[in-house]
Amino acid sequence: MENRKLKSNVFSDAVMENIQSISDMSMQFYGTMLENMIGNNAPVSEQMGQLGKSVLNPLKAIMNTENCCAPKEKCAPHCIASIDRNAMAGERIMVPFTVKNNCNTAKTYQVGIRELTDQDGALAPSQPKLNKNSVSLQPHASERVLLVLDLANFSNGTYSAEIVLREKEYNQNICLTVYVADHHATTASPYEEKKFKLKWQSWQSHFYCEPQQTRDRENT
Repeated sequence: MENRKLKSNVFSDAVMENIQSISDMSMQFYGTMLENMIGNNAPVSEQMGQLGKSVLNPLKAIMNTENCCAPKEKCAPHCIASIDRNAMAGERIMVPFTVKNNCNTAKTYQVGIRELTDQDGALAPSQPKLNKNSVSLQPHASERVLLVLDLANFSNGTYSAEIVLREKEYNQNICLTVYVADHHATTASPYEEKKFKLKWQSWQSHFYCEPQQTRDRENT
């Protein structure tokens, strides 16, 4: 690797010699390291790998909390997650969701839900219920919460609500949208029961009809 002499109209020759010396040492060090890496020098590669792990792993553990912190350069989103559910009027639906602690410390979150309303802002005929009102989570642990909603008296339409998670001061929302509409149901058409009495005669013939009943049997 070519190393050119440094020149300057500002610094003295002595200063430039020192800078040149540092530059030469740096070029020699990185040149040797590059040659060892290209030559697949196992000891150097292993040492570099261990050094990388010892330096990067602690940093990785610290930086792994990016989901634990709110965005720095923009406002936090209104909803940190969304749930969409299709259903029919008259159903009783159960909607699971998971709360996860991405932080490196234990957390306790209060869990609640705002009123479910239709597109016009009117209250829904019935309100959803949660099976838990709080979750306590160790670092990077998660827990499932169930939401239950009875659609017995609902009309077709779109209904929305917000599930609220709160640690101390700030509400963080999960947007819930329920689409109530008629859906195509599976149609089942039963066979005529007589068809179950048909017999398979042989490979040369097909099904034959039921034998005609005798008079003696009809008279009995």
